[in-house]
Amino acid sequence: MSVALQPLAQGISQALESVAGESLAFVLLVSVDGTTQYVSNASRTDGVELIKSLRARWEANRADIPAHYNPDLKGKPPISG
Repeated sequence: MSVALQPLAQGISQALESVAGESLAFVLLVSVDGTTQYVSNASRTDGVELIKSLRARWEANRADIPAHYNPDLKGKPPISG
């Protein structure tokens, strides 16, 4: 699995940069037979901080940032998928 994750990470990194116009750090966690594996384009230290930040938000029951937030759609009903 870890070998297969490498090209996936490269594709994710390129796709994110294409959309954002800049390189964005990410960590992808995958559960394989109860063991978590990961791939990332961030350093291990930066990846740990990303995960800690997410965990802190979850543990504080803070709202997630909407994945498809568009300020132009404020007040309009969400599009159901």
